[in-house]
Amino acid sequence: MILEFLKAESTSERFSEQIKNTIEKLGFDESVVFSADPQNETENIKRRKLLGEFRGYGMGRELFENFPTEFTEWSLCVFSRPDLEKIRYIDYSYWNELSAGTRKPLAAAETIRNGVPIYGLSNDGFLRAAEYIKNGGAFPKLFFLTSDYDSFVIVEGHFRMTAYALVPECFNNVEVIVGKCSDEELNLWM
Repeated sequence: MILEFLKAESTSERFSEQIKNTIEKLGFDESVVFSADPQNETENIKRRKLLGEFRGYGMGRELFENFPTEFTEWSLCVFSRPDLEKIRYIDYSYWNELSAGTRKPLAAAETIRNGVPIYGLSNDGFLRAAEYIKNGGAFPKLFFLTSDYDSFVIVEGHFRMTAYALVPECFNNVEVIVGKCSDEELNLWM
């Protein structure tokens, strides 16, 4: 999970520079992410430390404040168009505003289609990403949490999920890493 999360973040316009700086700060080689061996325990320890330093994983801060610690499982799941209604953003001001308070990517897609900027930020990046998807482009795996496999909260991939919501016809056979935790832990985090 940690390796895939770092790979996804390393391709992000928002986070790629930050993750590279953190790798350098920790004195790690970029191969710990970009040509990793998930069976190498030394590398796994480094990746956990990197994600902790970079985004607060295992440290109870930033994205991982109140993050569940007891998981039943992490699974690779495949999602398709009917699943779009089951997916929500984390409870965060930008995503709340973009989705008109619903926390649903499909609602955010409507806001974007209507040309409504949130906090003065352009929606052009979402539109470019949606066009990329329409033209056959692929993104790294998304990360969701669930307590019941009936509803899902995005952990990583909010931007990509929003792009998919803009082209729901392209949301087919999308691989997602899903962590299952208790309802109590999920509600505490999100």
